[in-house]
Amino acid sequence: MWPTNKILMVKPAAFGYNVQTALTNSFQNKAVADEAKLALQEFDNMVKQLQHNDIEVLAINDTVTPEKPDAIFPNNWFSTHANGTCILYPMLHQNRRIERRSDIIEKICANQESIIDLSYLENENLFLEGTGSLVLDHQNNLAYAVISSRTSIEALQIFEQKTKLKVISFHAYDRSEKPIYHTNVMMALSPTTVVICLEVIPKNEQEMLIKSFQDTGKEIVEISLAQIENFAGNMLCLQNTQKENLLVISQTAYHALLPVQISTLKKQHQLLVIPIPTIEKIGGGSVRCMMAELF
Repeated sequence: MWPTNKILMVKPAAFGYNVQTALTNSFQNKAVADEAKLALQEFDNMVKQLQHNDIEVLAINDTVTPEKPDAIFPNNWFSTHANGTCILYPMLHQNRRIERRSDIIEKICANQESIIDLSYLENENLFLEGTGSLVLDHQNNLAYAVISSRTSIEALQIFEQKTKLKVISFHAYDRSEKPIYHTNVMMALSPTTVVICLEVIPKNEQEMLIKSFQDTGKEIVEISLAQIENFAGNMLCLQNTQKENLLVISQTAYHALLPVQISTLKKQHQLLVIPIPTIEKIGGGSVRCMMAELF
């Protein structure tokens, strides 16, 4: 079942610079001219490229009201799993909580009894932002997570109890020595490979992670801090109808990679390179953030 060949994407109605999330996301930049129009063009092109590569895309239109500048990143508020479970997550910022929509939940969660709703943790100031906070190894029942203001230790403990997935948490810091806001900007997993920036992680935790990757048979492709600043950690492995692993990566990230890194990734994956410069610059997220896996 993993990687999946079906994803959900949300076509934005009010894409723009999110003042609230900018407080914890150092990857965001201020607005540019025609940002909403350019983002829509990039979104439509990405959907077409994915479909052309035999990925099934469930494209949902964002609702016009209330305005949701980050609706284009649906993977933060829900995840689905091969056992039928659907998880709803607690979000740090107020204007991201309104992205949760009952009509989408009904579409993706066939069995309402299989929903694990963690959104109540927002009332306790505990946060866990979906597969932004969590990088999941579905084969080995593992969840990797960077501790940050958007990823609370207590929320991870509750997630572990309710899902029976083993959580491996660690710390990682950006250039200004602030916690990296989401795990999926500095780490990506496929069945064979892990792409990760080790230099931003304390030494003792690096060793713990490397052992876990070795134990689960993952080849390590190490990237630099400069590369994660160009979204080289924000990839997602999908599977086309020919059962081939397709690694989706942005054009920005691809151009930041070294030839040896590209050749290593190409050994086990087809690379699908997609340009989304406006979405990356204004939204502070890349292709992985735009795709919510459906199992």
